[in-house]
Amino acid sequence: MSLDLLSRLKKYIHDEGNSVLNSIYTDCQNAGLSNAVNHVIDTLLLGTSSSFDDDCIEKLFAICLHFCDLSSSTKNKIYDLLTSIIGSETAVLEDMIVANATDYFVPQTNLESMGIAFQLTIKSLSESNQLSIIQASSSSSRDKKKNISQQQNSTWNGLAHVNAFLDSVSNLFHKKLSRVWTTSSERDMFLSLFLKPVYTLMESDINIKNSALRVRIFDLISLAVKYHHQTAAAETRIIQSLQYFEHLAEYLADLVHLTTARYEFSPLAEGILHTLCSLEFSENDVKGPKQVSLFLIHLSSLLPNLCFKQLTLLSKLLDSESYTLRCAIVEVIGNVILDLIQDDSEEDNTESISSNVQSILEVLEDRLLDISPYCRTKILQVFVRIFELPIKYPQKRQAIAELTIRCMQDRSSHVRRNAIRLFSKLLTTHPFSVMHNGLLTRSVWEEGLNFVEEQLRSLQPKRIVTSTDYESSVDENLLEDATMIRDEEDNVSMDLESSQEKDSLNAYADSVPAEDIVKINLTKRFYVEALKFIDTLEEGAKIISQLLSAKNKSEVIEAMDFFVCCSSFYLSFAKKYIKRMIHLIWVKGTSDEGNSIQNHVLSCYKTLFFQPPPGSDANDRANYMARNLIALTYDSSLAELTSLEQMLSILMKQDYFPPLVVTKLWQVYSYVKKDISRTQRRGAIIVLSMLALGNNEIIIQGLDYLVQIGLGVPGLDDLVLARYSCITIKRLAKTSSTSSAITFPNSHVVCQKLCMLLLRPSTSDEWFGLQEQVVDAIYAISKHPDELCTNVIILLTKNLFDGTKAAEHNNEDAMDEDVNIPEQEKNASTQFAHLIFVVGHVAIKQLVYIEYCEAEFKRRKADAEKNPTESNDKSANESEFDLITGTSEDDFAEAMTFIRERELLYGENSLLSRFAPLVVEVCSHHTGSHNDSLLVASSLTLAKFMCLSNNFCMENLPLLITILEKCENPLIRNNLVIALADLTVCFNHFIDEISEFLYRRLLDPDPSVKKTCFMTLAFLILAGQIKVKGQLGIMARSLEDEDARIADLARMFFTDFSAKDNSVYNNFIDIFSVLSKSSEDQDEEDTKFKHIVRFLMSFIEKERYTKQLTERLAARLPRCKSQRQWNHVAYALSLLPHKSDEVQKQLDDGFRT
Repeated sequence: MSLDLLSRLKKYIHDEGNSVLNSIYTDCQNAGLSNAVNHVIDTLLLGTSSSFDDDCIEKLFAICLHFCDLSSSTKNKIYDLLTSIIGSETAVLEDMIVANATDYFVPQTNLESMGIAFQLTIKSLSESNQLSIIQASSSSSRDKKKNISQQQNSTWNGLAHVNAFLDSVSNLFHKKLSRVWTTSSERDMFLSLFLKPVYTLMESDINIKNSALRVRIFDLISLAVKYHHQTAAAETRIIQSLQYFEHLAEYLADLVHLTTARYEFSPLAEGILHTLCSLEFSENDVKGPKQVSLFLIHLSSLLPNLCFKQLTLLSKLLDSESYTLRCAIVEVIGNVILDLIQDDSEEDNTESISSNVQSILEVLEDRLLDISPYCRTKILQVFVRIFELPIKYPQKRQAIAELTIRCMQDRSSHVRRNAIRLFSKLLTTHPFSVMHNGLLTRSVWEEGLNFVEEQLRSLQPKRIVTSTDYESSVDENLLEDATMIRDEEDNVSMDLESSQEKDSLNAYADSVPAEDIVKINLTKRFYVEALKFIDTLEEGAKIISQLLSAKNKSEVIEAMDFFVCCSSFYLSFAKKYIKRMIHLIWVKGTSDEGNSIQNHVLSCYKTLFFQPPPGSDANDRANYMARNLIALTYDSSLAELTSLEQMLSILMKQDYFPPLVVTKLWQVYSYVKKDISRTQRRGAIIVLSMLALGNNEIIIQGLDYLVQIGLGVPGLDDLVLARYSCITIKRLAKTSSTSSAITFPNSHVVCQKLCMLLLRPSTSDEWFGLQEQVVDAIYAISKHPDELCTNVIILLTKNLFDGTKAAEHNNEDAMDEDVNIPEQEKNASTQFAHLIFVVGHVAIKQLVYIEYCEAEFKRRKADAEKNPTESNDKSANESEFDLITGTSEDDFAEAMTFIRERELLYGENSLLSRFAPLVVEVCSHHTGSHNDSLLVASSLTLAKFMCLSNNFCMENLPLLITILEKCENPLIRNNLVIALADLTVCFNHFIDEISEFLYRRLLDPDPSVKKTCFMTLAFLILAGQIKVKGQLGIMARSLEDEDARIADLARMFFTDFSAKDNSVYNNFIDIFSVLSKSSEDQDEEDTKFKHIVRFLMSFIEKERYTKQLTERLAARLPRCKSQRQWNHVAYALSLLPHKSDEVQKQLDDGFRT
């Protein structure tokens, strides 16, 4: 019988030309295809009780072979015929099996014929690319047009008919087919008639996505595997499909799961796993490992218990060269662990399950050293999923936390980001929540540990003093040499004392309940482990804080989220790093990443400080926000306050803070009924000044408070408060394009109060900062600031010299009295310093005011030309600018330049010209006995005067350089470094000649001067204000500076510098020369030299540049005068990938004298 079926298969299925069936189909077409189909259907339906006529069956086969050419209605008729015949023949077969019949020829032959017909239909659809039997639905117009075209190409929507047919085949597969097809070859051949087309149907992604069809296909395959020994065939076909069809990976896992779970047949899954683990993939094969990985991952999520049993086998794939497969096995292991942990609380053998989990976790820990960053990332992600479960596994948490810290220093940003995420998960799910409300404040846990240790000490028995305790204090001169008799006596004595001590200890121990001691010891262990975990968190936080400045924005966001999480657990270090986070408010970019970081900083701070507890009313919310706003200013550095200012101004522009919050801040600032904290009052006005950048109208609301408090008695008592009050007043000027400038006449109370502050004598160091802001405020809000400041300078000068004369007169009368004359001289010198400082700052503000007048004139001139009618309608008294509308811009600019260059410092009627010689004279005697404040003020004023006039700058530049070089006060050197930068911007044409004096400050012994100098030079170089050559080598040495802040600045500078037209490459040889020379004097082991060169080399990536640099460095090898110079060049060449044979030969030959 099998030969008959085999011959039919060869004739109708395997015949490539299908000549017989094609000839029959042609005859049917000639006779009328519709009539032929109807004839075949009628004949076969009437002859189901006997074997089908061969001619009729061949016609059916011919029609099925050309199934794709039939109309949809004809296709439906064919499938209805096949379904009906299989159903009827299955019923006949079942009756015969029940009756124990011996001859099954009729139903056997008929069913085989239907199988051949089914296979021919699927073959026809497959060859014509019409395998999808489902009409795809689509919402887009483009896809609808595509569907219409498919329908025109005879797309057959025969899902219902195929499903009915598969149901009938499923019914057939439930029968004992081994009774009919007695040999395995027969049975396999018959089953393949139905299974092969079913596997072919799965090749269409549209078909397999349909749940109804997919369930029937899977059931059919599972029945064949379960009851008809098709395991090997199914395994082979599944593995082949897995490798060739990308859409089938997860669906095939569903099939294996169905066979294993529903039909309780696991050999198929086990066989597939064995085969997959033995597969080998080529290096270029990407699709194969990917599909296998998807299959294994999905299967492990469905059958984790089965994968656990085969874990030893699957673990072999961890050594696969494909990182995709290694990642898949890691995820499989994760699914297995999750299943074991979830069963941990359900089963009785929790101890054995826990040991399994422990051993598997160790496998994952070892794989954290995988060469692929994707595998390391996947392991961290698996750990995150594991520690989301309620079971804590505290014994493993500490070890994994320490491994996570190591991963935070990984080269891959993906690994670092997921390490931070895991660290956050370890924190949020920590196992110490049963005590102290789960908070991890170190001081609380240390106090608890001390208390527990005190309890333990109180429960320990007091030590009984014996004679042995005194042996250490006995004078050795009293001791005799030991004899045998004395040894015996001593031994007896010691034994007695020891037994007495043991008896007393045992008696004491019996009096203390053992349970209490065990409980306290466990509590102590709990506290120790908690503190160890806190130590680990602190160590990890230091590394995560460095990632706040990472290039990868997702790392930065993860780091911010971690510190927000730390704050919620009251970790003591969280506040420090949250303050550091605020600097990210300056991160900007054209992409969404830059905006996302800024938005995330705002979101974090809103969560931490500006979102009151739920259920609070409006007043409580305002109090909460105001209190936290003020607290943000406490113990903040200038940089932190600047970043906070930027943040609050952004939020204010977004109208985030309700008006009631501003009102609360003014209430805190103006409260005078009783003394309140100075820092709180200062904090209130600092926050108000910041909010005013977003909306300066809030200052009008509290202008009276500013006059009464900041410029009144409280301000006089607290100069810092007065200074921030002046900053707030300064914000009345136009702060943004949306805000409007508010100015006052010189007679206004605010202007008068500001002048009074300038005239107030003081010996406090805070005075200089206050007066600087007072002058700024006057120039910001006064309509005629130069007049006000002129009067103030005159009064200060008069007060100074009147006071000096009075002091001299009093000194003559008090020569014989006990009067502190040096103190009077010091006060006079301080007043002189105050005067010089005010004059200098007024000078620089006057320069800014002149530039503002010039810009305002140009603006009004342009407006007048655009709208001549409107400008004629304005009042003549509106502004002085209206009087010069006929002046050209060039004439006005020349007039302003003349005033700046010749009038301010050289004019006969200029007030500043009276002070210029005086300032120069004081600075010329900088090595004298002047007090520091006078020299600081004079040198700063000299630099400001030099910014006004080109001539004055040229005349006094040598004096400024001399002070910079010889002055011992680091504050003065800091000021003059910044002054040189300002002069470079103002008068670039001749400052280049003395730039070397600026670079010398990079070697200054004071770290603050070095830092200021580096920041200044970095700004000038990046802005293109000065040209660089060999000087970059001096700056490169800062990469290994002892001060970490300077080293960080250097890394930031060279990172930005490298982005400008290959600047590092262009200057590398000059930098290298300086580094090599300085290394001989200062770096004996060349450690710093190598670190710097390696860092700079990382910016030279293009092949063209590396080859050229190789040639340039190789040319230096023959010119090296020492072995050390040669080693420097050789090391640099070793870092470059592209070296010619000639260069390699030079390196191999070594140094030659």
